[in-house]
Amino acid sequence: MRTNRNNIVNGQTVNEIISKLEDDLITPKRSKNVNVKKDDNLINNEFKSKKIVNVILLSIAVCILLGAIGYIAVGYIKYNGKFLPGTVIDGTDFSGMSVEEVCSYYDNKINNYTLNIYNGGYIIDKYEPYEFDLQLSYKAKWYFAGLVKKQANIFWLPAILGKQDIYDLNYMDIMSYNVHKLNFAIADSVGYNLPVTIKSRQGSIYYNGYNFVIVPPVASDQIEPATYIQRIYSSVQNLESDMIIEESDCYVRNDMTPEIEAKLEAACKTASDFFNNIDMDIKLENSDKDFNKEIINSIYNIDAKYNFICNENTIDAGIDVIKGKYNDIGAERTFHTSHGTDVTVKRGDYGTYIDIKSLRKNVKDAVLNNKKVEVTIDYKKNTLNNTEGIGDTYIEIDLSNQYLYMYVAGELVKQCPVVTGLPGSRATPQGVYRLKAKAMHVPLVGDTYVTPVKYWMPFNGGIGLHDAVWQSYFGGDRYLVKGSHGCVNLSMTDAADIYNYAQVNMPVICYYHDRIDAFKAIKSPDPVRGQYRALTANERQTLNRIKSR
Repeated sequence: MRTNRNNIVNGQTVNEIISKLEDDLITPKRSKNVNVKKDDNLINNEFKSKKIVNVILLSIAVCILLGAIGYIAVGYIKYNGKFLPGTVIDGTDFSGMSVEEVCSYYDNKINNYTLNIYNGGYIIDKYEPYEFDLQLSYKAKWYFAGLVKKQANIFWLPAILGKQDIYDLNYMDIMSYNVHKLNFAIADSVGYNLPVTIKSRQGSIYYNGYNFVIVPPVASDQIEPATYIQRIYSSVQNLESDMIIEESDCYVRNDMTPEIEAKLEAACKTASDFFNNIDMDIKLENSDKDFNKEIINSIYNIDAKYNFICNENTIDAGIDVIKGKYNDIGAERTFHTSHGTDVTVKRGDYGTYIDIKSLRKNVKDAVLNNKKVEVTIDYKKNTLNNTEGIGDTYIEIDLSNQYLYMYVAGELVKQCPVVTGLPGSRATPQGVYRLKAKAMHVPLVGDTYVTPVKYWMPFNGGIGLHDAVWQSYFGGDRYLVKGSHGCVNLSMTDAADIYNYAQVNMPVICYYHDRIDAFKAIKSPDPVRGQYRALTANERQTLNRIKSR
């Protein structure tokens, strides 16, 4: 039996049921296809995004690589064999310079180097490279090349941005010199041979009138050779341009140590105990100085081991020192001339005299024989204003160069040429004499002559300074042929000036000196007149009677 499709089944027609089944079967399939298409689109979009990212990353990587290659290339091309920016060697900036340029810089510096040695504020020595073959060493190129190697070229950018490479420099790594030649130069130098003006003295003790005290050691200004040479070496090796001797610690050292101080304290106690048992009071005639204190400080000794010693030998040595100080009439003296040189002068009657025999006896009686001594020692002064020594007011006569200098209170008030005694028996004697008098209009009487002078200033018996109007020249070699009988001849003008400044008892120093070419004979500023005349018979008889007495 045939069924009608429009038949109703469970309230639905057959068509409705079929239609519903078709919808249930077909719609999911269609929906699945749509979703598949949507997934394909998402996949394509994601792929495209990744591709873009990969392209970007690749581009960045390429840029970085190219930048790195360029950065490295700059470092190796621009700074190959050269110092990076910010390279400082021994305080000098060598940024971007090659090894050859740095070597050239130091070669020039060494060749133009000079070491100046100062003493007392003045340059006394100079050391130049040629004197001891100071030069850039062949090792300099290796040294600086080694510094370049230490620097990584890839760090050129940090260097430009401010990073510095700072190196100290030992100049002996890049230069050389001849030690033997430098030693010879030092040995011949002024600084190495400076005169000693302050002698080194070990620590000692001193009696101040009440007790004994320590006297610290005295450092000398004597150059200590080995130390001085080392200071020169150090200055050269560091290319130092100046060396000041006073600041270089190259003198002979003499330091006070605790051990020495303890020994000196013990010596003070020993000396105090020794002299406390001596009753001695010795004074110096016409003097208010504490002569007793001076005697005590002269007659003992502190030996090299700082032991106190006082015996007959130390007493004799001390009294001899006092004699040299207070008894100098006719003694040998060292005199500093107006030429700036020192000469030795002896003889004469200017100075002081002490009764040294009496002094020696009384000191020994008190110290060695334990006797009580109270005495005043005779002391005479044949000096100007009772001064000790020559002082600063004197007349100085250079017998060799025939020239006179006159000082008053340290000031040079007169200088002029003179004519002294004819060499031989009439020569003017050297020595330090006392000006005995000043007189005007005095007739000078010799064995066979008499002549009046206006200004007369005797200093050695019948020898004195006076005007000599008969001399047409003064100074030079005039005295060799027209020399006097021993007096010091002056022009009238010079004699007047000297007479006005002269003081009775002032010292007159006559000395011999090396000849100086600059001193020539000078024509007299005054008219030349003959003043000599022969003695009359009565004058000759009177003179003979005087001589026979």
